[in-house]
Amino acid sequence: MDGWMQVLTEDEDNSKALFRRGKARLELGQTDTAKLDFEKVQKLVPEDKAVVRELRVIAQQEREVYLKQKEMYKGLFKAPEPPLAKETSNNHWYSSIWNSLRSIFRLIFRFQRPKKE
Repeated sequence: MDGWMQVLTEDEDNSKALFRRGKARLELGQTDTAKLDFEKVQKLVPEDKAVVRELRVIAQQEREVYLKQKEMYKGLFKAPEPPLAKETSNNHWYSSIWNSLRSIFRLIFRFQRPKKE
């Protein structure tokens, strides 16, 4: 068993052991639990500058993660922009003329086919 783990089993409020456990958890990427350890040390020893420094590091990491997520999900929940009315009416106008011409050509070419006997 590691030194700080043994100390914490005997004394939960040992600031040095809590600080070391917080550093270890921070290195493992467990920022939430590391933050809890550092906050507990800060309550026990409020004048410790190393704890304040580590809490700032955690806050900076959380800020960076937030900004990355914000950029990643940017525009994900926006409503799609409706098409412009002018383009829609023009497309509708062209398609209606095309459909009319197509039906006229079908009628013309249907009557001009020679009948098979």
